[in-house]
Amino acid sequence: MGVEGFVCWAARSVDDPTELRHIVDAQLPSHEEAVAETERAGLLDGATLRPRGLAAAHGFAEDGGLPMSGATDAIGDFSDILDGLRSAERRRETFVVDAVPEGFEPTEPTANQYDRNYHTVNVARTYPSGASVELNYRSRDPSHPGESRPRESSAILWLRGYVSRTHEYRASWTER
Repeated sequence: MGVEGFVCWAARSVDDPTELRHIVDAQLPSHEEAVAETERAGLLDGATLRPRGLAAAHGFAEDGGLPMSGATDAIGDFSDILDGLRSAERRRETFVVDAVPEGFEPTEPTANQYDRNYHTVNVARTYPSGASVELNYRSRDPSHPGESRPRESSAILWLRGYVSRTHEYRASWTER
């Protein structure tokens, strides 16, 4: 995630796509298409980070020992939960509460579509910087009496409060 991570890391402080291209071209002259490749990978929209891009920026900063301004604990926890959700989605399994970092408290879900009768993971954490991370997850059995269908998972993960834009990740999958 080196080049794409760098582009995402740089994009956190740049609002203009043209300026971002100039910065990346100056720092990585041999990677002329780095910004376009990062956009094609779904990490960036213009100069705006998508949730996966925020996770890539955090990973790049952490791997390189680089400074990452803002609510780094919130970004780290958001990235960890995002990785856990994507792993459960890829494996088509239920997301378990053990994948949530320490310090999160159970909460009523923000999205009222989550029925408490299902297997749910609804947790949130607020950080001293004012940032917050919230996860609303459910796994439900859509079967009617007398039939058997696979369980369905759906999740919404937010990072709010430290940037001008809320980072949101939504996913749904059919479990095996």
